[in-house]
Amino acid sequence: MNTMNEEFTGSIEVEFEGMPSIRLESYKPAYQASTLQRLAIATRRRRFSLRENWEIELDDVDYSGELNGTVQIPAKHSDEQSIVFDGASIPFPWLISLLTVGVLRPLGVILVGSIVHDYAYQYGYLRISRHGGEFEEVALSRHRADRLFRDIVGTVNRLPAVGYIAWFAVRIGWLWVKYNGKHFGGKVPVFEYAILLLSLISLVYLYSVFGLMTLAACAIGVYFFLYLVSIVVNQTIRR
Repeated sequence: MNTMNEEFTGSIEVEFEGMPSIRLESYKPAYQASTLQRLAIATRRRRFSLRENWEIELDDVDYSGELNGTVQIPAKHSDEQSIVFDGASIPFPWLISLLTVGVLRPLGVILVGSIVHDYAYQYGYLRISRHGGEFEEVALSRHRADRLFRDIVGTVNRLPAVGYIAWFAVRIGWLWVKYNGKHFGGKVPVFEYAILLLSLISLVYLYSVFGLMTLAACAIGVYFFLYLVSIVVNQTIRR
């Protein structure tokens, strides 16, 4: 692979020259919005666009050799309109961010992976160049786009667990988040929905056995512990 500024090795190899430069999409000013509109604004996905084309180099993607090469994410559509990204199309981003102690913030650790993931979700392909050649449109199925997202997030942050959490969140959105303008597509996330169902059943069982207050106290304790762990991890990464 060519020498670039940032190099990461994990489940795959990732390189890119500097973080992408983004521009946040503006919403209606809060003072012009009603109370319900303000609540809707606070809970919706944070949308952004790229100031310029951005490239990321991938290697050792063993489940799809066609993805090995330089991936270009254009800043604009063919009609010169900016491409708008929304942070990997994670459903209920405010709730997911809360439950993961801020790990899955769209503009946080998943930013690099989310840009690649969003582009694949909009077009159903990635623009890839190999060995300095022309960029070609390489078709990508939904479940492979999700897996690539998982591997980029886990590799760039050197935290594979974070990649799996992010991957699980986007897989859960299979029922209602469109891929290439269409619902569903790719492998059905049976395993992921089974895990979600078992988790909900477990919560109901624990509630029936221990009651709401005990369950809430345990949840707060676990959440506080994870919050402290996230602080330590963030400080370690910055060093």
